[in-house]
Amino acid sequence: MCIMMNLIGIISLFACVLIWRADAYTDSRPLLPPFPNGVCSGSVVTLPQDELYSTKSSPFNLFSSIENIMLPPRDVKVWMPAEYHKPEFRTHRFPVLYCHDGQNAMEDADSWTGSSWRLVGALTRLYERDLLRIEAPPIVVLVPCGDSFQRRHSEYGDLPHPVSQAHGEFMANKLHPYIMNRFRVKEGPEHCAALGSSLGGQASLQLLLRYPKIFGAAACLSPCFQAGTIAAVVSKSISPSEREDLRSKTIYIDNGGDVDDTRVPVIDVMDHFTMNDRWWNPGYWWLDTTLQPMIDAVRFALDQAGVQYRYEKFPGGRHNERGWSQRIHRPLLHLYGKENENESV
Repeated sequence: MCIMMNLIGIISLFACVLIWRADAYTDSRPLLPPFPNGVCSGSVVTLPQDELYSTKSSPFNLFSSIENIMLPPRDVKVWMPAEYHKPEFRTHRFPVLYCHDGQNAMEDADSWTGSSWRLVGALTRLYERDLLRIEAPPIVVLVPCGDSFQRRHSEYGDLPHPVSQAHGEFMANKLHPYIMNRFRVKEGPEHCAALGSSLGGQASLQLLLRYPKIFGAAACLSPCFQAGTIAAVVSKSISPSEREDLRSKTIYIDNGGDVDDTRVPVIDVMDHFTMNDRWWNPGYWWLDTTLQPMIDAVRFALDQAGVQYRYEKFPGGRHNERGWSQRIHRPLLHLYGKENENESV
C-alpha cells in the first residue's frame, strides 16, 4: 500500500510538472496567426433593423424614403466577450469597437472572400495571454457595408460624398447612442474606436475627424485615403485647437505592397482555400502599392501637426481579408495593448 501511495504521489508530481511546463511553453510562444475563427466563447446578437433604420417607407414620409435610399437597412451584429455575462463582470462597462465591413471581421463563412480578419479570435488570444491593458475585451459592433461594390464605395467614399456623410451621421448619432443605451458600454471617446480596411479604413478615420467627441481612435488597414479626407487632415493640422484635439487621438495605419526586392505575388494559392463557395479571391496584389502615395500624404500631414500615430509596413502584404488576418493583432495591440507589448509581439 505504501509503495502504491508513493507511486501515485510521484505520478501526480510528474503530471503537475508537465502541466506547469506546458503552461509556460504556451505563454512564451510567439503570437502568430492563424487566429481562431468564429465567436470564441463569446456571444452575438443581431440588432433589430426597425430600431436602427426607417424600415417603413411611404410616399408620405419623404425623409424615410431618402434615408433608405442613402443607407438601406441591414443586419448589424454585436459580439460580446464571454466576460460580459460572467457574474464578476455584471457591473463592468466595456469599451466599444466599431468594425466597417463587419461581415468580413469574424466568421470565415460570412466573408465575401471566404476568409475573415478573425478579429475576435485575435482579441481573445491577446486577452488570454494578458497582453491587453483593459480588464476585458471590448464589445465589437460589426457593421456590414452595402450590398454592392458601388454602394460600398459611396458609403465609405470621400469626405464630401453625401452618402459617406450619411454613413457617418448614422454611426455617430443613431448607432452609437443605441449601443450606449442597450449595452454596458463605457462613455467617452477614449473608450470608442473604429476599425476598417481599404475604404473602410478611410471611413474609420473620417469618424474620428467628423466626430472627435465620440470617437477617440481609428485603425486603418491598407487604407484607401482620398483627396477630401487628406484635405481634412491637413485642415485640422493647421487649426491650433483642432490640432491639439487630433493629437489626443489614437491612430494606427498599415499597409503591404511592394518593398524593394519583396514583391506582392500575383497569385497566392492559399487565397482560394475558403470556408464557402467564394473561392475566387483575386488578392488585389497591386492595390497596396498603388495606395502608398495617399498614405504618405496623410502621414505627412500628421507629422507636420505633431500627431503621434503608429505606422507599420508589411512588405509583400496582399490587399484582401486573408492578408489582413495575418496582422490583425497589430492594430488591436495599438488600440488596447499594454505599454511596449506592441514592440515585443
